[in-house]
Amino acid sequence: MKCAVVGAGLAGATAAQVISHHPDWEVEVYEAAPHVGGNLRANAIDNVLYEPYGPHIFHTESAMAWQWVNRYAVMLPYQHTVKSQLADGRVLSWPPQVEELKALPEWRQVAAELDARPSQPSALDFESYAIEVMGPTLYRWFCEDYTRKQWGTDPHLLSSRFAPKRIDLRTDGDRRLFRDQMQGWVLGGFHRLVERMLVNIPVHIGRQITLNNLPDADAYVITAPLDDFLGQEPLPWRGIRSEMTYYPGVETFKLPAPVVNRPGMEVPWTREVETKQMAGQGVLGTIITREYPGAESRYYPVDDVAGENRARWRELRDELKRHLPNAELAGRLANYVYIDMDQAIVQAIHAAQRVTRGTE
Repeated sequence: MKCAVVGAGLAGATAAQVISHHPDWEVEVYEAAPHVGGNLRANAIDNVLYEPYGPHIFHTESAMAWQWVNRYAVMLPYQHTVKSQLADGRVLSWPPQVEELKALPEWRQVAAELDARPSQPSALDFESYAIEVMGPTLYRWFCEDYTRKQWGTDPHLLSSRFAPKRIDLRTDGDRRLFRDQMQGWVLGGFHRLVERMLVNIPVHIGRQITLNNLPDADAYVITAPLDDFLGQEPLPWRGIRSEMTYYPGVETFKLPAPVVNRPGMEVPWTREVETKQMAGQGVLGTIITREYPGAESRYYPVDDVAGENRARWRELRDELKRHLPNAELAGRLANYVYIDMDQAIVQAIHAAQRVTRGTE
C-alpha cells in the first residue's frame, strides 16, 4: 500500500513519519517549494538565527506532542514573553498585567472599566469580545490599531472565534505569553525538526500537486490549501512581509523581550522579533525582524463574523471528499485554521492513523 503526502511542512512530515513505520505502507512526500519545512524555516547571518516567516515557539499540554518533538529534535528550555510598546513610548507586558497597570496614572479609569465587564465574554465579533475582556481603554492601547493593521479591516467585522487564543488579562503575575507547562525551542531552528522526520523518506521537491496531477497512491494526506489543490477561487488569507536588520557586535540583545508588539499606527509594522533570545544563542551580533502585514501569503485565515469564509472552506472540503474519498486533511493550510504546532502534530498523527487503520 502506498500513501502520497502533499506538503512537507510540519503536518506533512509528521504524517509521513507515522505512516513510514507501518509495515504494510510506503509513503512519499511532494513539496511545491524548493525546500522542506514551510514557514518553520530559520536562516542565519554570521551564525545569528532569524525567522523570515515569523517567530515559532513550541508550547503544549499534550504529552503526545511533547514526546513527539523530543524524539526528533533537541529541545532547548524556553518560556516565551512578549512586550507591547504603546504609541506614547511606554513598554508594557503582553498580555496586560493588572499589577503593572495599577502603577499607571490611568489606572482609576481602567479599574472602573474592568469592574463594568460582564462575568463572561460572549460577543460574536472580535472587537466587542476584546472590550468585554479588558475594557475600552486597554483595548484601545493594545488591540484596536494592531488588529486594523494586522487584518486590514475593522475589528468588528472579524469573528471572535480566534479571540480566546489572542486576548487575555492577567491577574496572577504570570508574564509568559503561553501558560502551557511544556515549552521549548528547537536547537538550530524548527525546520530541523521537519528535516529529521523526513530522513529516509522519499521527498519530491519543487512538485506542486493538485487534483489534476495526482501521483498514483492508495491514500493521500493533504496539507496544502484546498483552493489551490482543487483549482478554485482563493480563500482570503492575511499574510506578512518580514524585513531583517543585522546588528554586528551586539553581545546580548537589543529588544526588551523576544517579541515586541507595536500596536499603534505611528509605525507600519505590527511587531519586532529577536530570534536570538528564543534560540538561546551566545554569539556576537543580533538580528531584528519587523513584520509588515498585508503581503500575498497564507499566514492567517480570515474568520469573518458572518462565517462566510469558513462556510466556503467547508464546501471545498466536501468537494475534495467527492473527488478523493481516500484523502485525509492535516495542518493549518488544508483546514483553513490558525493552530499551534502541537495541534498540527496531533492532527497529522491522527490523519496518518486513519490512513493505516484499514490494514491493521
